[in-house]
Amino acid sequence: MVKLLPFLVVCALLSVDAGGAFGTLWLLDMRDSPEFPGVELFRSEHPTYGRNQFAMIASHASQHWFESYAVYIEDPEAIGDPSDVYVRRYRGERTLHFIGYFTFMLIMGKLLPMFMSRLIPWHEMVVQSNDGKHEMGCRVCVRSYLEPMVWWLRQGSELSIRAGTEMFKNFKSIKLPRLHLGSEWNYASWHPYFAWGPAYFCYTPHKSLDYKTTMIRMAEEEDYMGKSDPIHFIEKKTMKRVFKAYQAVYVEGPWLTKADKLRLSRKRKAASAL
Repeated sequence: MVKLLPFLVVCALLSVDAGGAFGTLWLLDMRDSPEFPGVELFRSEHPTYGRNQFAMIASHASQHWFESYAVYIEDPEAIGDPSDVYVRRYRGERTLHFIGYFTFMLIMGKLLPMFMSRLIPWHEMVVQSNDGKHEMGCRVCVRSYLEPMVWWLRQGSELSIRAGTEMFKNFKSIKLPRLHLGSEWNYASWHPYFAWGPAYFCYTPHKSLDYKTTMIRMAEEEDYMGKSDPIHFIEKKTMKRVFKAYQAVYVEGPWLTKADKLRLSRKRKAASAL
């Protein structure tokens, strides 16, 4: 039986201050997660591949609606960490199956309790298009559920991701080096730095929209739809929790020092030994 692959959320946004379009891909590995309210937003039954254990979510340019996809891979047992999905060898094995459109509030309303309980491993990728006159490819930063306040910058420009607003249209083209190599972080391919902000997934409304107004609109929309469709029901306290979690703005900190990397490596190896 073909098993599924990590869930990944793609949120493509346009930046006013940055040199080009940028977006984020969120990846979740749901292979060992229990059933939870709203899991049907991220799972489906495919006539050939069966029930997916992973998913991908791609945002609309408005940053209001998101496209949810089931993700399948031929050898899911080879995926040790969600970041492994992007490894070159799996480019021809990845398959997507569309599930539906959902708001960011609905997605996080269902996932936040799972994140806080550490029941779903996740991976996030932030991509910025290099649109300068003599630039190529994209700038890529990632982070792992294992160390959510540490981000990793891809060494050099990433050419496997198409620059511009269509950067995530061809999911199969993306190929990145592993974030982990056995029980160690892949320092040769990724340069770590600290950052402070929301612990789970970056979210920025479209440049023409106000954050608070957008979140309130989504909450009102889900509250209205939840009266007739149980899948859209979100408890008020959960909505408030999501809203509070995303009021913070990300602030990039310093690069990790040699001592920081040593502590990070020791922590990683200790976790791997459990």
